[in-house]
Amino acid sequence: MSVREFPPLRAAWAKRGQQQVVVLSGRNARRVIHGALNAANGDLVTAIHARSRTDECCAFVQTLGRHHLNVPKLLIWDNAPSHHPKRVQEAAEAANITIVWLPFRSPELNPIEDLWRLSKAVVAANRSYRVDQEGESVQQVAEQAVGYLDTLTPLDRLRCSGLLGSKFQWLST
Repeated sequence: MSVREFPPLRAAWAKRGQQQVVVLSGRNARRVIHGALNAANGDLVTAIHARSRTDECCAFVQTLGRHHLNVPKLLIWDNAPSHHPKRVQEAAEAANITIVWLPFRSPELNPIEDLWRLSKAVVAANRSYRVDQEGESVQQVAEQAVGYLDTLTPLDRLRCSGLLGSKFQWLST
C-alpha cells in the first residue's frame, strides 16, 4: 500500500457556487507499507519503507520469515516489478516462503487490498497533515495506518478483508 502526502479526497463540502479549497504542498512524498495477512488466523505482519524496490521487498520477506521461524509460508503476491528480482526470490527461499503470483492488475484477488482500502479510508481520506521537508508527516500517516490495522482483532481483519465470506473460498484449494 502506498500512503501519500496528498490526501485521497473522497468527499468535500463547499457552499453552493464556491470551489472547495484543498491546500497542497507542491510535493507528494510517500511511504510504502508492505504487509502479509495470515488467512488462517488473521495475524498481520507489516513494514513501512520509503519506497518499494528490490531491497525493501527483500527486507519485508526477511521480516515475514522471522515470524514463526520453522513454519513454511505461502505468500500470495501481486505482480509488482519489485517483487520479481532473483534477490527477492532467494530471500523468500531462505526464509522458507513460497511465492505464488496473482494475475496482473487483479487487486480484487488479494485479501489484504481490502484492509489497505479500509485503513486509508479511516486514517488518510479527506485529511490534511502537517507538511515538512523530511517527509515526517507522511511517515506519521503510514504509522497511523499500520496502528489502525493493529487495533483490529485478528477476527476483524479476516472479516474486513473478506476472508470469512464467499469471495475467497478459492484460497482453501
